[in-house]
Amino acid sequence: MSDYTDHNKLILAALEEALVAGDEVDRDDSADKTFGLPEGLRGNLDAMNDKADSSATAAFTNLVTGIAIKIAYPDIDVRFHQIQIQDPQHFNHRGVSENVVYPFLRDQDFDGAKSGWQTRTLERPKPYFLDYDENIRAVKDEFLACYHALEEGGADAKQMLNYLFLGQVVRRNAKKIDLIEPRIDDISTIIGHFEAHFFADYKSRGQSRLPVLALHSLYKLIMPELRRFEGLDLANLELHSAADSQTGATGDIEIKKNDGSVFEAIEVKHGIPVSVDLVVDAAKKLVTRRVDRFYVLTTHKNCGQTDEVAAKIKEVRERTGCQVIANGVIPTMRYYLRLVQNPADIFPHYTSLLKVEPAISHEHRVKWNDIVLPD
Repeated sequence: MSDYTDHNKLILAALEEALVAGDEVDRDDSADKTFGLPEGLRGNLDAMNDKADSSATAAFTNLVTGIAIKIAYPDIDVRFHQIQIQDPQHFNHRGVSENVVYPFLRDQDFDGAKSGWQTRTLERPKPYFLDYDENIRAVKDEFLACYHALEEGGADAKQMLNYLFLGQVVRRNAKKIDLIEPRIDDISTIIGHFEAHFFADYKSRGQSRLPVLALHSLYKLIMPELRRFEGLDLANLELHSAADSQTGATGDIEIKKNDGSVFEAIEVKHGIPVSVDLVVDAAKKLVTRRVDRFYVLTTHKNCGQTDEVAAKIKEVRERTGCQVIANGVIPTMRYYLRLVQNPADIFPHYTSLLKVEPAISHEHRVKWNDIVLPD
């Protein structure tokens, strides 16, 4: 008999993996959004998604539960959802639905019911075969067809869940989120909000883009107030997925002169300590580009310059004429926020970028509101 001691953990891992896959495909216009599934099966899954917020909430949660269990345990026939009809027995699917699947769907702001077995038509002790004779509301044919494809049609359980979650991501992202813009001038509190946002625990990718957006917002705030930046322009951000070699960019953030040349560039690293290697990488960019000042900023706590780093920076200055500065994102933000009249004005700039940045997911936006105004 198989050991199902850690079944909740394995099923949650399947859900998390599908979330990442659906989220990434949604943000990649060139990605195959069919996940290789046949048209008929996609149509049935679409029907489940379309009614997951209304007439088929329980059936949707039920199906997600079944597919996630199938991913975790490929040898289980998930149509046998209750112990009393299982041979050999594994576990009741209802408990998984209520303790693992529903909390996951809720936390992602996905559709679904508190249980996939909350209606009598779904909780009967019968396997979900095509001839299941209970009157499942709204999606009976599609629901049973999905289970049939999963167990007898050779359908890939992972791709089925990826496709379902892609549909949920699309529906969720279509919902407008009003991002909170605090009106606080206390710099310690402002920095605390940004630190919490940078270092929160996320399931989706894009976290490393947050300090870039924050620093771009900082420059948007300080440039009109500091004489150093008179007559200069803040360049729009390039796509996060585009390499500097493709875009011709010197850094993640660029301050440009009227003739289009780069006056100041900022390379942003998340969770990477300042090192000689970072300075060397910066120097390679400066070989073909004339820049007055080049910042290498990191969110890592080890953001100070060692003697070795300082020596390499001096060498780069002597060879290129460019001043390279290695420092921390947080210390830099704290320093410049002290120089502006209204530090709170950084928030509208930041939230405006959060709303439109392709690399940022729904999860990052929701987390911002949770940090600013916790429950």
